[in-house]
Amino acid sequence: MARPKFVFSAELASRAQVDLETLDQHGTIQKLRAIVAASKFPISNVADVLGVASETIWRWAKAYDQKGLEGLYPKIRRAKPSKLTLEQKSKVLNWIDECKTPSGSAVHWTLERLRQAIIDQFGVTLGINTIWVWLRKENRKLKVPRPHHYKGSPEAQEAFKKTP
Repeated sequence: MARPKFVFSAELASRAQVDLETLDQHGTIQKLRAIVAASKFPISNVADVLGVASETIWRWAKAYDQKGLEGLYPKIRRAKPSKLTLEQKSKVLNWIDECKTPSGSAVHWTLERLRQAIIDQFGVTLGINTIWVWLRKENRKLKVPRPHHYKGSPEAQEAFKKTP
């Protein structure tokens, strides 16, 4: 008696992939299977099937050989400590809240101006993206001017500003 033909659909494969990722959050099972498969098949074929570089499989095998399963688990990475102290961060947030420079004069802060003020005041160089992410975590946004349409009338805009 012939078995009914089963069709492997993309939807079935997609569901299976989600389940695999759920079962093995760290990819340890995949790494072990890759090591076993590399002993039977060319490593380039195994790498192509898994969608990784051949060097990655070599690295997994070396880690497993030296440390066992522990070598295949992901490494714990700690966040880098902040370059600014809590006191310095507090001062910078006050500058933003008061719209004033460290010397006390009024300013419209931009990320680049803030970056330069931090360098001048504390001697600490931060990236623009680092400052932006930090301000978002602190629920702060730099004020931006209201956009003006190039065809807009300055009189109408002033009248709008004066309307409560």
